[in-house]
Amino acid sequence: MMTRIFLFEEQQLFNEALQFFINSQPNYSVVGSHSNEGSLLECLYGVNADIILFGISMMSPNSHFMIEQIKNEFKNLKIIVLNDGLDIKEIRRLYKIGVHGFLEKKSHNGELLNSIDSVMSGKIYLDVKIRERFFSEYFDNSPCKNSVKMVQGLLTIREKDVMRLICEGYNSKEIAEELFISINTVETHRKKIIQKFNVKNSIGIVRFAMQNNMI
Repeated sequence: MMTRIFLFEEQQLFNEALQFFINSQPNYSVVGSHSNEGSLLECLYGVNADIILFGISMMSPNSHFMIEQIKNEFKNLKIIVLNDGLDIKEIRRLYKIGVHGFLEKKSHNGELLNSIDSVMSGKIYLDVKIRERFFSEYFDNSPCKNSVKMVQGLLTIREKDVMRLICEGYNSKEIAEELFISINTVETHRKKIIQKFNVKNSIGIVRFAMQNNMI
């Protein structure tokens, strides 16, 4: 199935390079591109895109407003932001207004395709460098960062595998396929992790794992 991509990129040379690469790949097609925020919405009305790569050098209040407008007008359109240097605060703000993926412009081509596939499958995507920076900044301010060994000792090896995949956004069926176990076994592990972490649900598992530097 063809994924239809719209490019918004301020830098013309980068825009052209992206178009050339994407159009050279099977199952991906650039259906439009633009470089001016002021007339971006008008251009989007004329295409039927599945996803927009929103490339911008410096995020501004106008950029946030534009993204909010895009989400209001095109509710099914997925958004990946291409920007170097996003911090935790910025990522959280963009996520809240509807951004599905975060990618640095200097990421390699394979990372770009991974981000598109992940977002199209309904997942949130952070590229490797942003993930490293995100967790580094988060745990530098975490009061629980010195309790890692104690917390990790709570889980069996298989429970750690299940926990990791839960934190990556996998559902029970996907975890079962990834680990070659049954869905019932996945649910059993999930319940044990919930009990050991003393949380209520999978969101609690993710929060606990992040607070204790387990992912």
